[in-house]
Amino acid sequence: GNVNAVAFDKTGTLTEGKPVVTDVIPYGRTEGEVLSMAAALEQGSSHPLAVAILAKATADKAPIPPAFAAKAVSGKGVEGNVGGAALFLASAKAAAEVASLSPEQLSRIEDLNGQGKTVSVLLAGNSVAGVIAMRDEPRDDARAGLAALKDLGIRTVMLTGDNHKTAEAIAAGLGIEARAELL
Repeated sequence: GNVNAVAFDKTGTLTEGKPVVTDVIPYGRTEGEVLSMAAALEQGSSHPLAVAILAKATADKAPIPPAFAAKAVSGKGVEGNVGGAALFLASAKAAAEVASLSPEQLSRIEDLNGQGKTVSVLLAGNSVAGVIAMRDEPRDDARAGLAALKDLGIRTVMLTGDNHKTAEAIAAGLGIEARAELL
């Protein structure tokens, strides 16, 4: 048979699978408080974004309080209660379904996405407590492997749960087509 197209998962296949926190933007709180609350929700998770947030909190010596009733919300984020506050750490799209994001916040998120960063929004109740941006760098061998497939006439597609803007930024650097916001 012939192969004429190959679809790749982004995280850990085309990228290192080890995102790092690049930006913590607090709203009405300190960076440390935003990291502490987000890390509290992410405790025990092995998801690459959770690992990045926990690593940043540890590196910054941000305390990680216990979270109660923490649970994953499929395809959207994680929610729970920390220090009596109902928190939701979610994709920007999922956060916007629950809370009103200001034009400045939306613009900031769009700018971060345009840099190829994945953005999580921390909601405390119905208000934005902070924004955390992470970036997962392409693997050293990804470009060469994709170019070799292209030379053989094989179409390549990257699949990701990231938003379209982030996906396009990563895909452009790899010379691949992207399908984004997949669950």
